[in-house]
Amino acid sequence: MTFKDKIRAFLYVDDALKGGRNHHIDALKGMGIIMVIFCHTVSFNDPAHFNVYLPFRVLDSFIMQLFFFLSGLVLFSQVKKYTLPAYLKKNAIRLLVPLLVWSCIGYVLNQTYQQVNFPRFLLNLVMTPNPWFLWVLFLNSMILFSVLKLVEVREWTRWENYFVIASILLVRAALSTNLFLLSEVRLYYPYYAVGFFAFKYYDELKARRNLLYAAAVALYPVLAVCYIGYAFPIFYPHLLQLTNEKISRLIVSIYKYVVAFSGIAFWSFILERLRKTKFYLFLAWTGTISLEIFVCHDHFIARLGTSGLLYAASTLIALAGSIALTVLVIKRFRITRLLLSGQNR
Repeated sequence: MTFKDKIRAFLYVDDALKGGRNHHIDALKGMGIIMVIFCHTVSFNDPAHFNVYLPFRVLDSFIMQLFFFLSGLVLFSQVKKYTLPAYLKKNAIRLLVPLLVWSCIGYVLNQTYQQVNFPRFLLNLVMTPNPWFLWVLFLNSMILFSVLKLVEVREWTRWENYFVIASILLVRAALSTNLFLLSEVRLYYPYYAVGFFAFKYYDELKARRNLLYAAAVALYPVLAVCYIGYAFPIFYPHLLQLTNEKISRLIVSIYKYVVAFSGIAFWSFILERLRKTKFYLFLAWTGTISLEIFVCHDHFIARLGTSGLLYAASTLIALAGSIALTVLVIKRFRITRLLLSGQNR
């Protein structure tokens, strides 16, 4: 084995780029996690930029929606593979164990114990779990898996799409409280469910992808510049002048779905153009450890300043630190794989 081969083995490159994986999904995850780090860098260094810094707004318009969409893509193959209790156990290990461990690590590293005792910390963790993404992903997956399992057991396959759509409407209508982050489940569950539909009808979408890409390239740059986080888009005051508040809010809701899905398609198109480059392979490799990077990157973000160049520098530092911790520690030992990334193997 050459030195280069040893390096590739040490970094798990061959495992990440082997056949059988969808490298485009991995590349989207890799691109997405870098964008997440950049957005967190901006918000950590200058919270005021959350709504006014244009590159942040453009990325924030679709980035977390992308991760839930991609997570929904892989659920289709899980339904026949697992019973509901087995899937619950698998998902709890994969998502809830790292959530608890990383929360405790943050409790120590951030010296939260100086203001909050441990029982109160655990209570707060139950009420508002953090890292929030792991908890919301867990609930999203369990809701949709339960729906699909019910359809399978009852042999209602012909009605499957209607049950999934009904679950989206029910989640949107019922989960409006911030308690247990249910409002975040309400926000992201539609993207998770659409990911399931995208996998189910992958061949049809692939046949029309040029049309979808063309629409995304035309729509997304225009729509994204109007996006402002959890607030109303910049065109909302003009909507109120043209129609009533109820219709304006409906238009805004539709707009947020359109900008997110067009963003996903737009950046997928960009990656398609990079498919034969080494940067694409780097993104695909990074995507295989995106969950590990997500849960630890906050600890590496440097508060360097508020210029674009400093944001980029802080992003690179956080990315390099997260990758190093993942490769050298998290994935290196069985116990750290289990506790820090939920991999029970």
